[in-house]
Amino acid sequence: MSILGAVAAAVLFVLRAVLILLGVVLALALLGLVIPFCADVAWEGDPEGETDGTLEVRAGALGLTFPVWRYPAPPEEEAVPGQPAKPGFFARAWSKLKEKWTTWRQKRAANKPPRPKKQKAPAKPREKARFTLQTLCTILRGAGRMTRAVFDALRITRIHVVWPVGAGAEPDQAARDYGAACAWLYPALGLVNRFVYLDFEELRLVPCVEADAPVPAGRVSFRVSARALFVFIAAVRVLIEFYREKVLDVFL
Repeated sequence: MSILGAVAAAVLFVLRAVLILLGVVLALALLGLVIPFCADVAWEGDPEGETDGTLEVRAGALGLTFPVWRYPAPPEEEAVPGQPAKPGFFARAWSKLKEKWTTWRQKRAANKPPRPKKQKAPAKPREKARFTLQTLCTILRGAGRMTRAVFDALRITRIHVVWPVGAGAEPDQAARDYGAACAWLYPALGLVNRFVYLDFEELRLVPCVEADAPVPAGRVSFRVSARALFVFIAAVRVLIEFYREKVLDVFL
């Protein structure tokens, strides 16, 4: 009786650990869907005109972002002659993990006995569903719903735009360029704002009318944030609709 009790206690412990692990995974998945992810994009022009400027992208969540990509890349540190460059912490950890994984797979492959090959019965050819006009309408309706969900989930905030107009041109041509830029910029922003949420903190077009005046450097920066929960809900609804209308049978 004591042996059965010990076995039952071990089984209950394993089941409890599995349930706790599943709960943690579900909580992390739900947290990932609720937490808004964000990305900061910043471009700054070169006032001297020698380069195309600097573009930097940072990504993160909850307003905390970390550098991800930069163009042009920052100059690397000069290595000491005769001394190899030391890899970073993540590179060393990844190399150790990869080495352990390779060793474990080799040992497992060496100790694993060969499996006898089973002869499979010839599978019957499956008849695919036909692609009809109703299927096309369902696909277009689902694509429209997904596009609308993505645009509704996007938020573009902290927008800073400083753009010189008419640099290097005659004063009259610079004035015309400034008027043309204002004529197409503001209606275009109004059209985009109907589909995507825009929040400007600075929007300034600088007319370079005076030829002797220094040209300010252009600067564009903004933050893109989105919550994956709304996109996930829309994707589930689209998949359910595709399943009911048997759209997936056309491609599977």
